[in-house]
Amino acid sequence: MSFSGDLGIVRNDTYLCRMKVIRTVHLLRRCAVFLLLMAAPLAAHADQTDPRLDDLFATLKSTADKNLASEVQQEIWDKWTSFDADPKIDAQMREGVRLMESGSLRQAEAVFGDLAGAAPDFAEAWNKRATVRFLMGDFNGSKSDIARTLALEPRHFGALSGLGMIHAHEGNFDNALLAYKAAARQNPHMFQVEKIIRQLQKKLKGEALQRPLNQPAALTAPLSGSLRRVLQAHHRPSPPGSPVPEYPRCRLLCA
Repeated sequence: MSFSGDLGIVRNDTYLCRMKVIRTVHLLRRCAVFLLLMAAPLAAHADQTDPRLDDLFATLKSTADKNLASEVQQEIWDKWTSFDADPKIDAQMREGVRLMESGSLRQAEAVFGDLAGAAPDFAEAWNKRATVRFLMGDFNGSKSDIARTLALEPRHFGALSGLGMIHAHEGNFDNALLAYKAAARQNPHMFQVEKIIRQLQKKLKGEALQRPLNQPAALTAPLSGSLRRVLQAHHRPSPPGSPVPEYPRCRLLCA
């Protein structure tokens, strides 16, 4: 860059260079996601069993780049919600999402219920119905569907954070904290998750100070033993280089 001449030209050159750098960075991020998807073998169909998810989660947990993390999160959601093996199921998922986003919750619940019945091993069918039931105020039904989701996809940070929201709403802050920590362990870039964890920790610390030593904390909706073991497995730190733990399959919370 030359500084001889009009200052406006220099500033314009600086702006153009900066824009080129920004475009290059964005291109490199997109290339990084593309390479992650191409590095793994192609799955028979895209859902929670897609082997490319392993590399996406590894990147999501290790990157400090917020923009890259956002793109990887979107790729994970795209994999979760796709069911390429059956176009009818894929179309049914899109229809259910459309109904949910338009506020037709009863219809959306029915669509996702039919979807879960037709493809019981499709984790996102259960998670979407859990979301609808949460919006309808059916917290027990939502928790049951979350349990089914986590049995099929233990890494589902959306289901884990949804469980945290339900327990927090019910005043069950111990289990809410456990669920949010499990979600953050799978996706440390979730919106405000660290802030929520700190708030829950402060809430619990305050309750512990005010509670008599011989009085246990009140839990309005305690976790089933199976789901608690799943959350604890998520939260328990693994030694470096250790294999991914085998998570127990959840049963319905009402069972």
